[in-house]
Amino acid sequence: MGAVKKESLEKLLVLIDDICSKDENFWFKDKLSISLGVNSSHEKTSNFKLSKIEGYLKLDGYKIIDYTDIKNEVVRNQLFRDCIEMSKYRLGKINDTISFDEFCRYAHLQVEELLNYFYYEKFKGKIGEANIFITNNWSFYIPPKSKKIASISVQAKAIGFLNEYGFNNSSLSRTLDFLRDFRNELSHRNSFETKKEDDILSTLALKRINVQSSYIDFQNISKEDIKLYNQGRFIYLKRNQDYVEILENLEILKEAVVLVLQ
Repeated sequence: MGAVKKESLEKLLVLIDDICSKDENFWFKDKLSISLGVNSSHEKTSNFKLSKIEGYLKLDGYKIIDYTDIKNEVVRNQLFRDCIEMSKYRLGKINDTISFDEFCRYAHLQVEELLNYFYYEKFKGKIGEANIFITNNWSFYIPPKSKKIASISVQAKAIGFLNEYGFNNSSLSRTLDFLRDFRNELSHRNSFETKKEDDILSTLALKRINVQSSYIDFQNISKEDIKLYNQGRFIYLKRNQDYVEILENLEILKEAVVLVLQ
């Protein structure tokens, strides 16, 4: 058998990850694990992450998202660099450890870069026009006193963009909220929070509020329980570590930015 091209191996890794993420393909995951010296049936958690398989197949510079449609070369190169770093943490290239925390940190950096790119390209650095754009899409927005678009918060930029182009209350919107909140938590980590998180999830379970569902009947639930649900939902997403959903929504954001700037 001849040498296998790197591009083919990259596609194979993505395919394996996708196949193994589905419960109905557990038999395949189990056989693949055994062939690599791993018995997935003995994993302590049901959310099997393919860490040892990924360690076996890990590749240098594995680019998940294609940013070639970004016209600004500096921005494009930065996005590629952040994407490469993100993939290294996904594949255990750093200290042979898969890190969801760092994966999300680099995902959020790409979100920031894409939104900054949109606002600078759309408004040519004119913060007044950018402020009007955001205000039209977010009535609670308070424009910064600075004259630079860079001073506008990522949250404001995201809300303005998402609402303007029909992404409010979408999977993309929820993913960006999660990445922002998780990034903030990583910057102010407190080990004692774990017990508090467990208490929140226990309370929600007693109230029969399902944090695994992205839908909740806001019309028939108290404000206190809505707040509790949002906290529990964030904890669930953080612990569930859905790499695929984050990647898919990064791709959606990139495609949307490219499309609206055409």
